[in-house]
This record gives sequence, structure tokens and C-alpha cells, in this order.
Amino acid sequence: MDEEENSIRNSKYQSYFILRGNNEHLARGELKALLEVYDPHASLKCYTMICLSKTNVSVAGRIVRRAGFIKEAGVLIDAYNAYSLSDAEEAALMVEDKTVHVSNLKSTVSDSAIKRFLSKASLRQGFRGAREYRLIFSDGLAILGEKMYVNDLKKLIEDSMSKPFKRSIALKPDVSRVLINLTRAREGDTILDPFAGTGSILIEAWRMDIFPLGVDLDYELTKGMEENLRYFKTPSIVVLGDSRYLTFREVEHVATDLPYGRGASTHGVEIKGVYGDFMANLSEYLSPSGYACFMTPMWLEEYVDELISRHGLKLTERYYDYVHGSLTRTINVVRKR
Repeated sequence: MDEEENSIRNSKYQSYFILRGNNEHLARGELKALLEVYDPHASLKCYTMICLSKTNVSVAGRIVRRAGFIKEAGVLIDAYNAYSLSDAEEAALMVEDKTVHVSNLKSTVSDSAIKRFLSKASLRQGFRGAREYRLIFSDGLAILGEKMYVNDLKKLIEDSMSKPFKRSIALKPDVSRVLINLTRAREGDTILDPFAGTGSILIEAWRMDIFPLGVDLDYELTKGMEENLRYFKTPSIVVLGDSRYLTFREVEHVATDLPYGRGASTHGVEIKGVYGDFMANLSEYLSPSGYACFMTPMWLEEYVDELISRHGLKLTERYYDYVHGSLTRTINVVRKR
């Protein structure tokens, strides 16, 4: 652990990010994608529920403000061996008022070690809201930082519950944001949702200053979608049409949740047929520099892999989102070969 601690101290990491613990793999993927957008040369080193990056704190703020699975970010002050009393004394010198907000991420450091560390450093636990000192324990490290940005995911989800047109299969805003972010879209870009449904992805895209374009085959859905877009003051182009046969060209960013399950309407077309036609069409309009991110049920993973290969696409990332006992969603990120 001493070697690990020294590698952090000598590598000039500037920012820390705390991830959501219920899907760390997806949260890390989202963070990596957003770093590619804002600071493509910044390195990233991750531990349980926390990542350190050489990006500056202003970039960290931009990332947290649009993230779905990143909870907090701040300035990294230093990292210490959580079991070293001499390191505790060093940490004490960096905290002006001796008050820190302590977190033990997934209990990866023993409670007794944390008590010894705080006692030796004469640090007391306390919460001060914004701009507070953070002492975060993870994988044998005591990471000291200053909190700068917090993602209010609870408010985001509560806001979405007020939309006038609802369906049980609609995406939550945090998942919608992840899909958008995995396409590497920047502010001012346009993003296409070919199966837009109730408009969840479109609403979150606009909140992130990305212009949304939505398509859906179901007339009732598109009317409900437009109602939701008006409610959230989301300027968007909504098209009633079949997303298997779009005639767009050079689309850079595509994010969507493909239909599946009882709540999804495919207008009599078998699910595998919808997927096959969609993927063939996607391979025609996706830009060579673009990214498409789409969700499918895990039970169709092998078929989706076959379609990706057949239509000249390349799977660059894959994540899993557990919903309940009978549904785990696969999040696929593809590019042109």
C-alpha cells in the first residue's frame, strides 16, 4: 500500500470522483467517456467507488453536472496509507479547522483503523455542506480532498415523476444521462433517439445543452412525448416514423432504449426483426467518428452481438444494468469498423 500511496502522490492527480456504488462499472464507463469529451489526455485511476484523475477541478464540475452515476467531485489534496499513524499526522497538517466529512466506501477499511487515523490526526467528523474537507477511505487508502460539486440525483428523479405522460417502461433520468454520455456528445451537438417513447432521453439531453431529435412509430406515444417535452420546456424535433428505415446521414450521436417486454409496442413486428432492421439502418447513417449507445435485454445478447458483427459495427463497451430478478439490461456502445 505504501507503493500505491506514493504513486498517487508523485503523479499529480488533481481531482477525485465518487461513484454510485450500485453499478460501479457503468459509473466508471460514464466517467471515462466524459473525460474523453472534456479532457481526452487526462489519466484515470480507480478504487472501490472512487476515481482519481489528473484533470482540473473545473472539468470535474462539468462532468458532475451532467452525469447520471457520478455522485460527487472535488479537489484532491493528497492520499495516505489508512493504516499508517505517521501518515495521519501528515494529513492533520492539511486540514485547517480539523473537521472532516468521513466516508468508508463499502467498508473497505476497518472501523478500528479509521478511528486510530482520526485520533492520531486529532480530526473530528463533521458536515459543512459545500466546500468541506473530505476524508474518503477506500482499499486501504485515506484520500483527502475538498468537496466542490455534488450531483443531486434524488431531485433529478423526483422531477421526472411529475411529467404528465408516464409509462412503466420509461427510462429514469439517471439512466438516460448515462446513455447520452456514453455517446460522447458535447454541448451544442445533436443526438438522435430512434425509439424515443415518452421522451426521457430527449428531456435529459436538452438539460445538458444537447439538441434532441426523437423518432417513434407509435402515434399515442409521440403525442404523450410532445406533452412531456412541453411540460419540461424542451425544444426538440419529434418525428412519427419507423426507426428501422431512417434516411439520415452522418449522425454522430445515437442513444436509445430498444423495445422489449410486454410494455413495448412493435406494431406486430417480431422483436428480432426490429433489432435486425434497426442495426442495418444504424450502420448506414452512423458517422465514422460517431458513437451509438443502445439498451437491450441480456437474454438477446448473443443475437445482438451477431447483428453488430454482421452490419459492420464494432462493440467498444458493454455494461449491465440490473432492474429486477427477470430483467437485466445490456448497455451496448458501438462504432463503425
